[in-house]
Amino acid sequence: MTGDTSPITESDLLAYADGLLDDDRRTEIERHLADNPVLAEDVGHWRRQNETLRELYGHVARETVPARLSAHRMAHRVKAETNRNWRMAAAAVLLVTAGAVSGWFGRDMMAAGSLADSSMISEALAAHSLYTREVLHPVEVRGDQEAHLAAWLSKRLDRPLVIPDLRDEGLTLVGGRLLPANGGAAAQFMYEDDGGRRVTLYVVPTQNGKETSLRYVAAGALESFAWTEATLGCALVGDLPKERLQEIAVRAYRQLS
Repeated sequence: MTGDTSPITESDLLAYADGLLDDDRRTEIERHLADNPVLAEDVGHWRRQNETLRELYGHVARETVPARLSAHRMAHRVKAETNRNWRMAAAAVLLVTAGAVSGWFGRDMMAAGSLADSSMISEALAAHSLYTREVLHPVEVRGDQEAHLAAWLSKRLDRPLVIPDLRDEGLTLVGGRLLPANGGAAAQFMYEDDGGRRVTLYVVPTQNGKETSLRYVAAGALESFAWTEATLGCALVGDLPKERLQEIAVRAYRQLS
């Protein structure tokens, strides 16, 4: 690159993966990636993740939001409730804004929790769908390098991570990888049973310090249990019966909390 070219940041790479750059900047990024195969591989992962998200939820983004969920109509309902009873209106605000909107856009999910939780769970489901299909390269770091994997991802997420031991549940650690998440970093740990069925644990750093119990989510053939603790948000994903996945989630929850 010449001295006139601005430095290429992770935000530039994410924008490139999302197709948001103009022609000149895109050309600069492509030249940079040609000289940096490791970065090029990361960007390729991000693009494939975007494709998976579009496959899973693109149909929802193309739908029209029902008129009953317009900001004007919701505000009118809230005002009417306020005139009658301000305490009931406060509850209505929570139900109408958080419940109605997230209920529409995330209606393929069950009990998805907050909008932030829904975003984390959507990313966890997309990452699971993308990487559990891989045969040769399902993970970046193999399970036999568990100490290195934990240290590496702890540093990248800026959180001390414990990789749950799920051998008592009949699951062997395949390994893990680093993923992008809302401009930050996420970790994915992959496990496999004797029958070759895989489950993944998706972990992101949190800032609010709130702790929640397990929340169940279903999306198509996949199911998930999600929770947050003091510094982490977690989602366990798998194509397993709900009761079986819950047992695994409880064991992981206890080791991470």
